[in-house]
Amino acid sequence: MDSLRYALKEWAVTVEALERGATALVVRKGGIREKAFAVPKTRFLLLPGYEHQRPELVKPEYRHVLDEIPDLTDDGPLRFSSFAEVHGAYEISEAEDLERLNGQHMWTHEYAESRFKWRPKKPLTVLVLRTYVLPETVELPFREGYGGCKSWIELEDSVSIGGARPALSDEDFDGLTSQALGVLRGLEPAPVGS
Repeated sequence: MDSLRYALKEWAVTVEALERGATALVVRKGGIREKAFAVPKTRFLLLPGYEHQRPELVKPEYRHVLDEIPDLTDDGPLRFSSFAEVHGAYEISEAEDLERLNGQHMWTHEYAESRFKWRPKKPLTVLVLRTYVLPETVELPFREGYGGCKSWIELEDSVSIGGARPALSDEDFDGLTSQALGVLRGLEPAPVGS
């Protein structure tokens, strides 16, 4: 049976939007404990994070999603309802390239710009993700090593992904990502692990 042990910690509002097929882009710079953002795996679980997400940091069209998700904490049980496959990974080192993607990601212009300027020698990483929804939510106990401002965690227990369904059909996924990929394909690809 197919299973995964790596998980990307991402804002709960973003995970929910990925699962609904409302977006396929994730923009990352890395956690405070990380020198840079790196993608160690091509497939990984999506772990909703609740710390740091605020309505004023996401575009108005996504704020209703934030209102609809439970208000949980990051130190409770881990809840997995989806996983993602990397369809593309790109580095953004120029503000103009980020601006050309403005209509394609969830962040407000101001927040995207602030993340771009934080650690200015490090690029932003844009992931184009194909999301798959698990047949039922899997809950695992929180462990101390899972906490903190880091992007990735390796779970002690693996999570079965059997029976997962794509959040979007192939046609809808292509339609959602075509404009962003038109911008991203001209940029430096970001390295992705196995």
